[in-house]
Order: sequence, then C-alpha cells, then structure tokens
Amino acid sequence: MNKQLWNLYKNDRKRYEQAVNTFNIERDWNECSADIIELSNKTDNALQGLEPLLFLLYANTRENLPQELNRETFQEFIENLKIVDAEEDSDGKITLYENDVILPADNFRRKASLTSIISIFLYFLYEGYYPLLLPRRFDIVQRNCQALGIELPPIPRTKDYKEYLMYYYDICQVWEGFRQANDLTAAELCACIYDFADALVEETNKAALPKPVNVWLTGAAAKGDFAYLDALGQNTEYNAAGIWACNEQTRRGDIIVIYCTTPRSYIHSIWRADSGGIFNPFDYYHCRTTICDGQRVPNITFADLKNDSYFANVPIVRKNLQGVNGVALSSKDYVELLRLIEEKGGDTSTLPRLFAGTQLNFGEIKLEKDVEEKILIPLLRQLGYADDDWVRQLSQKAGRGLKAIPDFVFFPKEIGEKHVHTAPFVVEAKFDMSSAREFRNAFSQVVSYAHMLTSKLFALCDKERLVVYDATNGIPAKESPVFEDLWQSIFDDAEVGGRLAHIIGKARVSTL
Repeated sequence: MNKQLWNLYKNDRKRYEQAVNTFNIERDWNECSADIIELSNKTDNALQGLEPLLFLLYANTRENLPQELNRETFQEFIENLKIVDAEEDSDGKITLYENDVILPADNFRRKASLTSIISIFLYFLYEGYYPLLLPRRFDIVQRNCQALGIELPPIPRTKDYKEYLMYYYDICQVWEGFRQANDLTAAELCACIYDFADALVEETNKAALPKPVNVWLTGAAAKGDFAYLDALGQNTEYNAAGIWACNEQTRRGDIIVIYCTTPRSYIHSIWRADSGGIFNPFDYYHCRTTICDGQRVPNITFADLKNDSYFANVPIVRKNLQGVNGVALSSKDYVELLRLIEEKGGDTSTLPRLFAGTQLNFGEIKLEKDVEEKILIPLLRQLGYADDDWVRQLSQKAGRGLKAIPDFVFFPKEIGEKHVHTAPFVVEAKFDMSSAREFRNAFSQVVSYAHMLTSKLFALCDKERLVVYDATNGIPAKESPVFEDLWQSIFDDAEVGGRLAHIIGKARVSTL
C-alpha cells in the first residue's frame, strides 16, 4: 500500500474518521451494523431489508458458536447454519420457532447469497473476519483490492455453493495478512477497502459505449423491476445501479432485450450493457451487468412470439421463455425482433444495431499467436511502427528472481546495471477474453506489466477487439478505457482508425 497516500488520506480527518467510525465495533452494535449496511446500500442496495437477519443469526447460533473460528470450524459453522424465526421479549429472552424455517441448513446457494450479512455478523464476533459488502458488485471489491495491491485468491469455478462460502474465508485470510503487514486496525482495513481505495482509482468518465457484439435476452419479475423499467432507469429508489442478471460473456456495449415475466409477459424495452458480465460468487444470480440507455418498445407479448412464424421456432420461445436470463439471441433473431416492433407501430430508427461493417478476412484465428501475427502486427504497421520499435516477450525481473514477460513492449529503455526496463506502452494479447473472468485476469496481468515498466499506456486485445488504457495519472479502472472497439470497425472505419492513431500511434508513443 502507498503509505504516503494513506497518510494524506488520514490527514483528511473528517473523511478518515467517518470511514473508520463506520466500522468501529466498539460502539453500539445495532448502530454500527446499520451504518455498515447503509454504506453498502449506497452503491448496491441488495442488503435493503435484510437487517433483521443479523438478529436471527445471533438468536440461532448464540449457544453453539465455536470459541475460535479457524478453517475447520468455519466450515462446520457454515454446514450446520440453520435459521428459524425468533423473537426476543422485553426481558431479553429469545424464543426460537423451529417450525418456521427461514434458511435450511442444506441451502448453500442461499447461504452464499447472504455472505454479506453473515460476514457483518462474524466481524463483530471474531478477529480476522471482515465485512464483504456490495453483494451484487464484487467487481468493485476486486477493483479496490487491486488498487491497494491486495491480490485476492482466484474465484473457485464450481457448482458447489459451499465452496463460495469457503472463498469468503480465504479472502479474509488475505485481508488479515494485509492488515498486519500495514499495521492497520480492523476498522482501518475496512476503511481502506471501502473508502480509501476509491481515491486511488482514477476518476474518469467511461469511454463511449463500443459497438455491440452480442444481443442478450434477460427477464424482469418483481414489481420493483417493472417500476424501474417503466421509468427507463430514472426511478433510482429501486436498483440505483441498474444491475440485471445476464450472461457472463456479456460485453460492454452489447444489446440487452428485457422481457417482463408474469403477469406482464411481454418484451418491454431495449437497453445497452454498461459493463461486461460481472461474475459474483456471493450473488444468488451469479452473473450481472449494468444497463443504460433504455428505449421503450411496443409490447411484444409471449403470444406474439409464439404465433410468429419465425419466433415460434426460436429455442427459448419453444421453451416458453423459461430460464430467460442471459439467453443469447442471434443477429437474425434481433433483425426479426425489429420487424415485430415495426409491425406493432414502433420506431426502430433509434434502436441499437449490431455492427454491420465489411467482414474482413483475417484468415484462420485459432491461437493467441494468430491474433498477434494476423491482426495486431498489421495494425501496428498501419499505425506507423517498424518491427524494431517493439520487443516481444521481453523478460523483466519481478520479485525473487521471477520473470514477467509482456507480449509487446514498445521502445524499452534499460536502466542501471540490473536489466530493469521502462517502456511507454505495453500490449498483452489473448485469444479470447469474452468472459468476464478471462478479461479480469488479462487486465490484472497487463496492469502488473504496466506498473513494472512505468508505462503510460497499456492495451489488451483478443480475436475480437482492442482495449486501450491511459495510466498517465495512475492505473485506471478496467471499466474506463480511453479506447475500445472491434477489429472490424478499426480496420474498416477511417475515423475510428484515425482516433486510435492519435492515442497509440508511433508519433505519440515515441514521445512519451
């Protein structure tokens, strides 16, 4: 952690003391927990109305909590945790209603989705356990930890929800190590993660939405969902962050078609994805996206779809729109949907369209090397670079003799006698970053290279697109590139190519 910046943060007494006091468990338990939940709800209101669960956790576990909660006893606690309704009388006597089960012991999916509440409860009882807030925006927690230099363990890829609860335990172990290494109190650690880290993330406006690559269908079910949609996202009292269930392969800029389930049973509106798919192990629906730019369309009912000669044969319609969240629609499906909208009297001229540029032939792209040789290098040459302007697979010392090897390093300069390099621009190429997990891992990797080489620009690319970041004022959030677009658009549209040349062309990078 940057101690100089931390000390500057502490000198802002009002902000520092407010953040630390939020997590100060020495004050009233009810007030402190309420403040923690309120802080979480400011960004993600998923904990709204769940405050009573803290009392129920206490009521159900107070007589059998282990004295020490190590990995083994934590697993036993999670496995045995069962919540039934309870009541406390004026004398403090608690009565459990065994027949009124709120959380069965074997429902680990529900338990994992309640990790935030469980973590707040454990924070008051055990050292080394910390609140894991923002249950639908784990990506923000990841981003803040990255800004602090905290390397979280990889998310387990499993269908065993118990493993996600154990993942919370692993996160706490990492956080506790960071706390001890930086001589922080427990409250200061929480303030670091949920407030100080925000100051380390460069505050920049997101780049304009890239052209959509995919079309996704997702569902709305609750009354609050309907109110949000009817107000086209302006009703910020509900779902202020605009978070919706989606497919993990959702890309920022993709088209989102929202279908209102029973009792409405119709396609309501068309939106854009404002983030890639966010995989969250602590959310009941593991993958979400944020949406923006909603446009109302005439109601396309389930009956309309079922009776249409085209949509009657679309698989999700044949399944009666069961399991609608995150279903991919083909480009043909979307064209036919626009046809239905027009037949209903709707105006489709302002609705988003899939990119329809010239389909360039890059040849067969099967490997990461193909991305480099057949797409990236031809672009670099168009941007004015000669082959000797970059070094591929440049070895760079990192840690105890370990070597970091970025794919492309531009104009590297060796400093001193230890073969340490600096470079103004680095590029990391991958074969496919379509999933949120792959993109997140690739971003973390190229950030580490940019940090080591003190690069002012860094970029990621795969077989579909190029994403560029400006690190002049610090490492930006992965959601805030200065440029992002499809290869098809970059090569086909002179205006897009010209804008890219201004950002990473040789004429600019050689002067950094």
